[in-house]
Amino acid sequence: MKKLRLARSDIALLVIFVLMLLINLIARLSTGFSDFYVQKIYPVISTPFIRLSGLFGFSVGEVMIAIAVAALLIGIPALVVFLIVKRKDKRLSRKVTKTALRVVLWAAVYVFTTETLNCFVMYQCSTFSQRYFPETEHTEELLLDTLGAVSVRLSELESGFERGEDGYIVLPDEGYIDDCKQALKDISGEYSQLSGYYPTPKKIFFSFFMSQESLIGLYIPFAFEATYNRDPQDISKPCTICHELSHLKGIIQEDEASFAAIIACTRSQSRALQYSAYLDAFYYLYSNASELMGTEYEDKLREAVRNVPANVWDYDLYSFKSNYWEENEEKEIIPTETVQAVSEAFTEANLKFNDVEEGILIYYRVTELLMDYYALNGSI
Repeated sequence: MKKLRLARSDIALLVIFVLMLLINLIARLSTGFSDFYVQKIYPVISTPFIRLSGLFGFSVGEVMIAIAVAALLIGIPALVVFLIVKRKDKRLSRKVTKTALRVVLWAAVYVFTTETLNCFVMYQCSTFSQRYFPETEHTEELLLDTLGAVSVRLSELESGFERGEDGYIVLPDEGYIDDCKQALKDISGEYSQLSGYYPTPKKIFFSFFMSQESLIGLYIPFAFEATYNRDPQDISKPCTICHELSHLKGIIQEDEASFAAIIACTRSQSRALQYSAYLDAFYYLYSNASELMGTEYEDKLREAVRNVPANVWDYDLYSFKSNYWEENEEKEIIPTETVQAVSEAFTEANLKFNDVEEGILIYYRVTELLMDYYALNGSI
């Protein structure tokens, strides 16, 4: 019987995999470990890789995904054909098969490692509510008060923006990106995770595919990148960019990243960032209020939003311009409904895997954080 011989690379692969499993296990068992990791270890590990990824003017993560897709669609069939053609040369066939298998295993372990260190552990941390806010009763009255305060700020900020002939706000050549990075740094005294270096977020080349997934921004853990969709209307981008950048700081929960982005933008000196944030806040608050409140609150809800300008309802609340899908219809290789269904199923499964019981509904939990903040500060 032949002894099993493992190459040094195979042993290294196994050791890394077991170590990542152990880290995941400890994180799930200890919130204290997860908090310590995010605050003390993650910044040391991540910052050099974030800087390295930032040297490239394109999304490294998007390229990696494209290579993976090409490998699946082209590489596997090519390997099968090669093995059939060279089936008589068993030595060569075994060598090629082993090499291909090693490449796949190393790629899988790399993704598992970066997901663990940049993502999975963070899901086990203590929540923003636990760290920053006293226990608050989330009543209908508090929700309406918070919504009313946001509505007032929307009405104050809406005017003064340049609008195109189509009615949508036009922002100057993405000068707001530096404002986004500065806005997050400015609140790091209160939310210490947000301190440190920020790279420039990157546009996704295949943005239409992102649009089909209803994604405006995307954090790519295995590439240490914050990216965003180039296609949505301008005013939706600043708060989205802050959301994705906050993920780079270990704020992985979607509601907490949205909250951090909203607070950072509302405190910014940039009118564009402020308005973008209040639009996001209004969307979550109004959606929750409309869905959760009974008919006895209809009059109070209308009163809370009575000052919201028509442009908000007609243009600014929407991520995409009204003619976007019609103008880009020829780009649809896979039906949008199919892409959305697969994307939502994957996101739901990923969140549930990481013990986020709400699944996709976690995005709407930002409402509770905004209510907590308003109850504590009296304003947003």
